[in-house]
Amino acid sequence: MTKLKNSALLTVLFVLSACSSGPKEPDIALTYNRIAAAESPDRNPVIVIPGILGSNLKDIRTDQPVWGAFVAGAADPQTDEGLKLITAPYIYPDGSLTNWSHVVPDGALTEVRVELLGIPLKVAAYAQLVSALGAGGFREFQVGESNAELYDNPHYNAFQFDYDWRLSNADNAAKLFDFVQEVRDRVARDYEQKFGIEDRDIKVDIVAHSMGGLLTRYMLRYGKQGLPEDGSDPVLNWSGTHGVERVILVGTPNAGSAQALNELIEGKNYGWPFLPYYNQAVLGSFASLYQLLPRDRHNVVTLKNGEALGSLYDIETWERYQWGLMNPKMQKTYRRLFPEIEDAAELKAVVHNTLETHLENARRFSRALDIPASPPDHIILNLVLGDVDLTTRTIEYDAEKDKLRVLEEVPGDGVVPRYSALMDEREDGNSATWTPRLRSPIDFDSVVILPYEHINLTQSKVFIDNLLYWLLVEPRAVDKKVPSSDAPEVCSCQ
Repeated sequence: MTKLKNSALLTVLFVLSACSSGPKEPDIALTYNRIAAAESPDRNPVIVIPGILGSNLKDIRTDQPVWGAFVAGAADPQTDEGLKLITAPYIYPDGSLTNWSHVVPDGALTEVRVELLGIPLKVAAYAQLVSALGAGGFREFQVGESNAELYDNPHYNAFQFDYDWRLSNADNAAKLFDFVQEVRDRVARDYEQKFGIEDRDIKVDIVAHSMGGLLTRYMLRYGKQGLPEDGSDPVLNWSGTHGVERVILVGTPNAGSAQALNELIEGKNYGWPFLPYYNQAVLGSFASLYQLLPRDRHNVVTLKNGEALGSLYDIETWERYQWGLMNPKMQKTYRRLFPEIEDAAELKAVVHNTLETHLENARRFSRALDIPASPPDHIILNLVLGDVDLTTRTIEYDAEKDKLRVLEEVPGDGVVPRYSALMDEREDGNSATWTPRLRSPIDFDSVVILPYEHINLTQSKVFIDNLLYWLLVEPRAVDKKVPSSDAPEVCSCQ
């Protein structure tokens, strides 16, 4: 259905020596030091978009950390106040939201602060990716503003898009659209002040990890449209590509992930009692998590008794098996979340409407992304994926025991299967239409396959080497219109 424009499929092969030192890694600083030292208005500013969980959240009233810091003073979901802070708003049947609007994004998550047994620890998240951009000569806004001594009279050319990853990717895509335009305007003003260049038509490059790639793809296709309130489909007009040149997707679950379903059904334990446990009532409030569900047509979930499961986007499926928000064990959490709702029928209506709304919007969001369409010619779309970790492909649900178990594992990065990153429609189970060639609604310009797991994809020096090559070295369409020095047109070498 689609083809790779520049090459068939770029696979990075590593030849591992027999010695114990393991594979060699590129010297990033040595390779890019000359480029990094060359301050030029020709490089595109870069926007980095993290995946789910990848932005700090805080209580705007008190500056209390809600996500990104598991230390004393951070929001604790075991307390009633902490539970309300991390839980996204529920939706009343009339469309109004519970009044939990105090939580806002607070910068991209470069590191996670953790306290175990009273010992403070720091766990790298996107810090190495930001550092890599610095090695290429990019000045990152968030880092520069918090560490003014790093840069002397800078014009910033790297920016992190932080967002409330609990909310709908379609809504966050609209915010990304505004952010892209803000970055373009800011850099244009800097160019005028620093280089004397007026009215520069700034183009940006985007590096998006995991779920960040989904909201990026939606933004490119639909701009600020979001999901129309009347239930209709957004108009695919590629309005979000204005001002964007290159998009690099890293470990993006374009066809969803079984892990999302598992966490909606069972919750997520980060290491209780030392680290928080987020149950189904918390995770089930996250609109974005439903938008990571695998497609029905890819047959990811089977029933042990052989009966048909039903659609993952149909609330009747969740009611039948008492999944997620429909789990009766969540009643205790609901009483903590909604002490003001005394009527059981009213509480049930709020929970039911929240789940039904999130499922329907997830179905519409996925359908909007799955329409086969090639972006405008000026857009360069690169994909980086991992395929050396066995990753859940199918899961089996035993309704009698209320248990999920992994039925099949396939190559992936431990979170996202290879087929999902590629949005490989040969996984629809239709042997009559299977071909050796990739069949995908996404028109990638190139694909690079690396032997790393999901988060380490962004921290790998091999990825960083490819990233900086794409951002700084590989010729763009505009470069091909400019003569290259005084070299002769024909070289006859004998």
